[in-house]
Amino acid sequence: MVSVLAKLREAGETVLKIAEKKGLEEAEVYLVSNKVLTIRLVNNAVFESKGVHDIGVGLRVIKGNMLGFSSTADLSKKSLQKLVDAATSASKARKLPFKYSFPKPGKIPKVTGVYSKKLAELQPEKAVERAYEMVEASMGYSKKVKDNAGVLNIVSYETLVLNTHGVKAKNVGTFFEASLNATAKYRGKVSEGSEATAGRSIKELKPKEIGEKAAEMAVSGLKTQKLKEGIYTMLLDYEPTQEITSYAAMLVSPMVARLYYPLFLNKIGKKVASSQVTLIDDPLMHNGVGSAPIDDEGTPSKKRVIINRGVLKGFVYDSFYAAMEKKKTTGNAVRVSFAVGVSAFPGKNYNGEPIPLPRNPYIKPGKWKREEMLEDTKRGLLVRRFHYTRLTNPTRGDFTSILRMGLYIVKNGEVTGAVRKSRLLDNLLKILQNVDAVSDKLVVAGSWGDYAHTPVMRTKAHVTPID
Repeated sequence: MVSVLAKLREAGETVLKIAEKKGLEEAEVYLVSNKVLTIRLVNNAVFESKGVHDIGVGLRVIKGNMLGFSSTADLSKKSLQKLVDAATSASKARKLPFKYSFPKPGKIPKVTGVYSKKLAELQPEKAVERAYEMVEASMGYSKKVKDNAGVLNIVSYETLVLNTHGVKAKNVGTFFEASLNATAKYRGKVSEGSEATAGRSIKELKPKEIGEKAAEMAVSGLKTQKLKEGIYTMLLDYEPTQEITSYAAMLVSPMVARLYYPLFLNKIGKKVASSQVTLIDDPLMHNGVGSAPIDDEGTPSKKRVIINRGVLKGFVYDSFYAAMEKKKTTGNAVRVSFAVGVSAFPGKNYNGEPIPLPRNPYIKPGKWKREEMLEDTKRGLLVRRFHYTRLTNPTRGDFTSILRMGLYIVKNGEVTGAVRKSRLLDNLLKILQNVDAVSDKLVVAGSWGDYAHTPVMRTKAHVTPID
């Protein structure tokens, strides 16, 4: 029986031959097999359970100074011929003002902990059982928990990159993402709690822990106090720190900096954060959420320090933006689908061209234990979740997030109670510059399809009550 990867390779080689016959100077084929099993939970029950196997190919072609792209999910020879024609036609609308060529082959490193056979072969009924375990753990935590909603996605993927320079690079992996929102009710009061995580293997999937943490947050929020507006010492737990990290990492993409948020433009070699902050992109990390031996152009992965003790060391590049700025690719080509308000379809995407982004970014662990950071905080806030986080001013870096659950007062090193819904209103650069402590442990955290290994950070920021 022919494997999926063998079928992809055959289709990719067919495309390159067609492109050569049509006189195209260069062609790059990105082929994907993406299996996604999704279990959605609503009202304490499975609302939807479905499996999707998405197979397709994205093609980029170069003719002269023109670059074109097209994609298809039909791997028949007739469709692949149309694919080449469509990419060629698209290239006529994009003439590049600089010389561009696809990447050359390189030595591909080995990355461990990114594929789990047990996770890839997990049967749907077993996945449903794992999803229900989150709900059962939440309901079992307290009778005050009345409702739960969430999702469990399990992904198994294979990708293959081929180009006319001889690149032949494959990437095989698995991952899951699991999240649960719990709602607690008592004497007319309603409170929510949330927990989410991700991983590369089935042993990392701990549904009971997810359910209990979501329920604990929901129950603790039934009794709250109103916060006074002011600047607070803030202990950012794993999920909020991951969001801060994600924004900082996004800012070192030349595409993002040029088109959206120029906060780090012209700041290489300058201090952009506290000396406590070292931001690393390491796609070679064992078990890393974004780890892989290659990027989405087939360039070998490499560890890279982005911010070293607060000083910006450089940007990350794919081959396109590297050529634009007369630099070399750093192996940071990522094919993503942007989504607003909803998470993108999980797994690998062949329907878009690569863009430069950090692939497995994290803040380097510090020397503090989380408990020590809490004990050392005399007056402040513990923040366990961010919601609707935005950079509201692209050039200034004004930053906002709704703290609608998981917000607590800290007095003399102890959590004394939950706080009503509030809003963080500050500046991202100031938040990074105010970091005075980083925990010594990395935990996978995140939301909406964006997860990473992350520590806990302590900083200062302005917070105002909402109601």
